[in-house]
Amino acid sequence: MQGTAGGPLGALVAVVLGFAVVLGAWFGVSRLANLGYEPTVLAAHTSAGQDASITLESYPNSYPCHGSASGAPGGGDNPGWVTFCPSTSLQLPANTVVTVEILQYDTPTTLHNQFFDKVRGTVGGTMLLNGRPISGVPASDVAHTFTLQSLPSNQPSKYFFVSVPLVGVANTAPNAETIAGHHYPRPNVIRFQFRTGAPGVYVWHCYDPCGTGLEGYQHGFGGPMATTGYMSGTIKVVG
Repeated sequence: MQGTAGGPLGALVAVVLGFAVVLGAWFGVSRLANLGYEPTVLAAHTSAGQDASITLESYPNSYPCHGSASGAPGGGDNPGWVTFCPSTSLQLPANTVVTVEILQYDTPTTLHNQFFDKVRGTVGGTMLLNGRPISGVPASDVAHTFTLQSLPSNQPSKYFFVSVPLVGVANTAPNAETIAGHHYPRPNVIRFQFRTGAPGVYVWHCYDPCGTGLEGYQHGFGGPMATTGYMSGTIKVVG
């Protein structure tokens, strides 16, 4: 985990904040097990002697990947909820460099916590935004975060933290694509790499307030933010 600017004090604040978000995500996901949409596990693509890769999308609603009563995409029980697709249950190989590509179709919602406007834990400490390497963005430009972290109960060998701010498309961007019968702007393409560690189960969560309900500092962290299959999930690292 990288420290924030400002010397030892900044580094200490970053560590404290990082521990706090790990603990919060674990309690949230553990309390919500089997709640809502339970996605099929999405395994990373691998080939002999090669690194792993996985592709995701994030949408302002659930029409592209949450099934209707007939099983076809239709938004499910909460079609207006923001979501990752096609799954928030990922399986990755241990001790492997994983390349992640995310097609980000949603618009920005300003972060409550600027800890998450920096790229943390990736190879080189950067990500590619539409082909341009960057290490952070303004808090007001973030639509979601892709944040992986250890459970508080993990042994030191399984400590793990990766967080990438996913830049939102402009609110004025015209629609350019039709997916599952619904119209979306051209997405921001975000790519980054990180190395997995020991086998285990890790938390995946979004820390941008893009949900519903709750008050004060937690405003926007209800609904899809607290439900598996939308903005919460798990990563299983297998040996």
